[in-house]
Amino acid sequence: MASEDSLWLPEGDEESSGCIRRTPDTTALYRLLEANGWLTRAPYGRTQDRWFVTDEAVKDGYSQTVDPSNLHSVILSGGRKAFPFPVFYRDKLKNIAWTLGWDLILKAMDGLDSKKARLSWLLSHHTYLPNQTMADLSGAGLATVERHRKPK
Repeated sequence: MASEDSLWLPEGDEESSGCIRRTPDTTALYRLLEANGWLTRAPYGRTQDRWFVTDEAVKDGYSQTVDPSNLHSVILSGGRKAFPFPVFYRDKLKNIAWTLGWDLILKAMDGLDSKKARLSWLLSHHTYLPNQTMADLSGAGLATVERHRKPK
């Protein structure tokens, strides 16, 4: 989902956003999905958390959480094949991507002049985004983002 450019840009808007990364990376996508109610983190096992699809998303027919544990053993197949993972239906991806507001974030970044203004806007409106994504979107350095996030 993160690598499909067609989900993230409106029709005919291929040249906008200049040098800003047009698609969210995987971590940013998970955070966007969580912030907008598509995914939730829940305890799994003793020391792990896993991403699960929310009950509302399953009920409305957008996705499901696949649990392959009846097909694969952690010991024989490894953790990547044996643990549950979220799956979104391909025909619903465009609707899901639209609700995340990534295009609105990019437009807001285009409308702000300075790195400081862009970072300030991101920190006040989208604090759930990872530091690296904020740095990429604002043009500020990663250390600057980390410094501004620290409580004073």
